[in-house]
Amino acid sequence: MEVHHHPNIEKKGFKEYFLEFLMIFLAVTLGFFAESYREYLNNRSKENEYMASLVEDLKSDTAFLDLSIHTLIPYHLKWMDSTAYLLQMREHNGKDRMVYQALIIGTAWTYDFHFTQRTLSQLHAEGFSLIRKKEAVNAITKLESNFELFSPVIEVMQKMQNDIDISSYGFLNGTEDYNAGKIAFEDPSFIRLKLSDVPATAIVNWQNTNAIRLYADKLNRYSFYLRTGVRDDYEIFDKEITETIKIIQKAYKL
Repeated sequence: MEVHHHPNIEKKGFKEYFLEFLMIFLAVTLGFFAESYREYLNNRSKENEYMASLVEDLKSDTAFLDLSIHTLIPYHLKWMDSTAYLLQMREHNGKDRMVYQALIIGTAWTYDFHFTQRTLSQLHAEGFSLIRKKEAVNAITKLESNFELFSPVIEVMQKMQNDIDISSYGFLNGTEDYNAGKIAFEDPSFIRLKLSDVPATAIVNWQNTNAIRLYADKLNRYSFYLRTGVRDDYEIFDKEITETIKIIQKAYKL
């Protein structure tokens, strides 16, 4: 009968088991730290991208506010004053087309400000935890809080604008107003309308004196609000945005 000899299997000692455990533990730990470091680098990259994008948005906002304060608002105010003056003149024969020109340009609300939410909405969705720099978080939070205080100014202004637009229906020919308006808005960045572009059929209903007087009163109240309230608030908010840009740029060396 053949006898099978089993090979001698050397038993592992405690040190060998400990070394194997240690190697596995180190491999898992290093893998964990490597993944955490990759996530850290990814978050820092996202953070810098968000901050650069936010600065771009804020610069766009300040550019619009500067344009509105120094160019658009004064330009439209001049035409609003002309509209009110023409409507309140005792002698209005031959002034119809001038009224259309002044009214359309004056009440082109091209300076209405809308805070750019592109990057901020992404940050809110992603979570502000990505932003490590406390000074940046504080500046952004403060700016958003200030905009919440500022937004009622825009809401009141737009409500007044809508009321003025509706009030014009009582004495203007809506079709000619629309046709001339299309010409004026060919370049939305800066409204222009030559007197020759207003058709001869643009007639003012001068008989509706109540509607004309009401419109002129609303326009005068609005222009006063625009001069003394809105433009000042635009300047204040423009400075706040500019200060936020400086803080972010300094924190992230942009």
